[in-house]
Amino acid sequence: MHQGDDWRIWDRLTASGLWTQRVGGYCGLPALMRQLGLDHVAMLSTNSLAPDALDRPDGRVPYAALAATLDDLSRQSGCEHAGLLAGRMWNVADFGIVGTLASHAPTVRDALRALTQHSYLVSGGGLMYLAQRGDLAELGYAIYHPRVRKCRALLQSSLAIGASLLRELCGPEFAPVEVMLPLSRPRDTTPYRIAFAGRTSFDADRCAIRFARSWLHAPLTGPGASRGAAHELPARFDDGDIVDWTVRALRVLLLQGSHGGDDVAHFLSLHRRTLNRRLNAVGTTFREVLDRTRFDLACQLLGESDISLDDLAAALGYAGVSPFMRTFRRWSGTTPARWRREARAAARASLATAAFPAPSLQRPPAFTQPQAAQRPMRRAVS
Repeated sequence: MHQGDDWRIWDRLTASGLWTQRVGGYCGLPALMRQLGLDHVAMLSTNSLAPDALDRPDGRVPYAALAATLDDLSRQSGCEHAGLLAGRMWNVADFGIVGTLASHAPTVRDALRALTQHSYLVSGGGLMYLAQRGDLAELGYAIYHPRVRKCRALLQSSLAIGASLLRELCGPEFAPVEVMLPLSRPRDTTPYRIAFAGRTSFDADRCAIRFARSWLHAPLTGPGASRGAAHELPARFDDGDIVDWTVRALRVLLLQGSHGGDDVAHFLSLHRRTLNRRLNAVGTTFREVLDRTRFDLACQLLGESDISLDDLAAALGYAGVSPFMRTFRRWSGTTPARWRREARAAARASLATAAFPAPSLQRPPAFTQPQAAQRPMRRAVS
């Protein structure tokens, strides 16, 4: 960030322990690391994680440390689709009480709403969302943690988790219409075609799976809505994490083409003056949170994809590329194009000079078609 900008509140928030991730299906990561010929204890230690940090599905780890671990897994193993392998290990039960609520929902729509509306209990630093666009529905993932820039493997993993959830809820016959990734096109797209069984679009402005809206009405075969599980869910937010919730709201609203303070307040069921007062109480303002959210998203898309500046400006809610470029220079002290070049050069230099242990495998395992769920949760579409 530009030295003239005072965003120290973000440093306090990242150090507060607010942004953590439920281990869930990532408890299989140590085995995957060993399969790829890596020392999982050493890899976890590199990112300040204890050897047993991923042993329990109900455990929690710092979100940024998990993102760094997934990035290291991909780079050190030479397996460019390692994130896909990590994400496919998840299922609905790995979401804990939120998964219980989803598995007892009457329809796919209700199950996905349970998973997305309560995703704050699973992840602080990233969120799942559900949107409907005409005849299509969209299940997506958005990162909002301010310290996560190397996120290629994390985005791969998140989208693979979404695909696993949809197959489990809809049944093995589920197929997406389009899979959108905010990542540059890889040398080999075969793992993506196998993982998602649909058209995959790279350099997108979002991380999402689009599918026929009719799937939302499909019934599940579970015992019905679980009121007990819903009663056990904690309150959504309080003044202490208002910044986290404001950023969450902005990330969802930016995908819908809006980002105003009134829109955010309505999203959070607050009066605009109440939102401003709560943000002021923790030492920030709505404008500061909006600027930081836009800057972090811009850095993610510039660093991991080849999205055009025009499309990037539109994704951030700017009327054109010129105002975006002026604002980005104010944020960072440089232009978006130069920032992208320097970020790519730094990544290449880091990879070239890193002293990675040589994997014991000659090549990464092939990506195979996911196994169909043994007990699909819903009946076939009529």
